[in-house]
Amino acid sequence: MVFKDIDISAKEKLQPYFDMVNYEACEYCFATLYMWQHLYKTGYYIGDEFAVLVGEYEGDTFSILPLAKKERLPEVIDFVFDYFKNVNKKLYFRGVTQEIVDYLKENYKDKFEYIEERDLFDYIYDAESMRTLGGRKNQKKRNHINYFLKEYEDRFEYRLLNKEDFNSCLELVKKWANNKEENNEYDEGMDEELIGIKKIFNNYDILKDCVKVGGIFIDNKLEAFTIGELLNPNMALIHIEKANPDIRGLYPFINQQFLVNEFSEVEFVNREEDLGIPGLRKAKLSYHPVRFVEKYTVREA
Repeated sequence: MVFKDIDISAKEKLQPYFDMVNYEACEYCFATLYMWQHLYKTGYYIGDEFAVLVGEYEGDTFSILPLAKKERLPEVIDFVFDYFKNVNKKLYFRGVTQEIVDYLKENYKDKFEYIEERDLFDYIYDAESMRTLGGRKNQKKRNHINYFLKEYEDRFEYRLLNKEDFNSCLELVKKWANNKEENNEYDEGMDEELIGIKKIFNNYDILKDCVKVGGIFIDNKLEAFTIGELLNPNMALIHIEKANPDIRGLYPFINQQFLVNEFSEVEFVNREEDLGIPGLRKAKLSYHPVRFVEKYTVREA
């Protein structure tokens, strides 16, 4: 098998295979893989009505779940297993869901070890709860938003962004990163994230049929933006959310408005993983997820 890099030209080839599956994990989306291709060197191979996706992590080649119809998944998993055997490597899956772990345990017995990756669990929320922020549990979020609405009444605008807005988005990210660096909180992963955001913006003409970018302006200046899309017909996936941290209520407001305006019908929202970052975990838990997409690493014993 010859694997090709997941570059922007791969979208047309791979999108039908993403549409074929109903996985809820954030990895199973073209934009996710494309944004982070430079980091994980992700590649793809298209077979007979299926696609195999591989990458590299800490020097090892891994695969995520193949893109195939559910009834064909067992034979395609065997196909991936044979591939690893042919290149003299032990099978290594990342981002494997509980359902597939159960299948592997039943059919391969003790052949693999299974590692629960809590830091990579995706957070799933009730979309209507995030749109309305009703109930006592969301009182603090409503308080922050109400403060924002009162403080910036008639001074703000939410709208979808397009290419002429993207430079302002990048300036916002860089300013935020610089502030973090000055406070000794800079994370090198922010550099990788910035590369990923630029890839989305530079190829927006190709991605805009799926990806949406929303922003909030205050006094005609962009102060927050977010990037998301439908992961499946009933679930929105939020890739990126950035806001001026000095403006109280802006984060919960962009979060709410993006869902109200662009994903008004979905039942669930996937806000991706927390990567084990304490502050990010606290923030994601504060929105009261209804469940997680549990993910496992699977290695041949």
